[in-house]
Amino acid sequence: MINRILNITKIVKNFEQQTNYNNTLPLLLQILDKTKNGYKLKLGNNIIEARSAKELQVGRNYLATIKENKNGEIIISNLVNRPKILEVIKDSTLKFEINELKELFKDSKFMQNLSENLEQKISLANSKDDFLFLTHSLIALNKKIINLVIKDKNKEILLQIKKRKKDKIEFSAVFNNLGIINGSIYTNQILIIKTQFNHIKKILESNIKKLEGHENFDEIHILYDEDMEILFDLYGDNILDIEI
Repeated sequence: MINRILNITKIVKNFEQQTNYNNTLPLLLQILDKTKNGYKLKLGNNIIEARSAKELQVGRNYLATIKENKNGEIIISNLVNRPKILEVIKDSTLKFEINELKELFKDSKFMQNLSENLEQKISLANSKDDFLFLTHSLIALNKKIINLVIKDKNKEILLQIKKRKKDKIEFSAVFNNLGIINGSIYTNQILIIKTQFNHIKKILESNIKKLEGHENFDEIHILYDEDMEILFDLYGDNILDIEI
């Protein structure tokens, strides 16, 4: 079961690396300052000014869909808080490769080993962010939620897996350019994946056959849900809307 979740994570992360999806993936926005008419935003290497129907946090990062209309105006939609935890896990001293995790999960004492590893890393943490992340990961583990950082070249993915309850297991993954992807597997045969962006839902639907072992599921459903949260949230993010 855990391997199925790791395979799903591996397939989804590959979307971020494919150039043919680059113009449809959400882009990163940073709120630089509040202005008289709205907010000063950093979009790539460009600085623009935009208005928002809701209050934004200066210094925060957001993911958004960016398009240009017929008049050359920049249209920003589907603005979603980029989870703060992505900024914290960059310096985490406890990271894994996906294939490494597949081997580690084979050990019946994985949870115990992870707990001991976290305790050791906490005592050796050399930054506040690393200490807090490792401490919260240990708290999550005590709540039967595995909180892991996956190394992906120069990026990191946060993967959370909730201990199986009856016939259901839940997982959550946070990606740099895809936002949150949540999922549930029921009775080992029904897979439900949720995404914060409708166009990512369409990408997942068109690539579902690339998922290793997809034929072993009786049903696979890809859903769009902009109000999603991760299983164990250290910060509590909200979804916002913005207008140029």
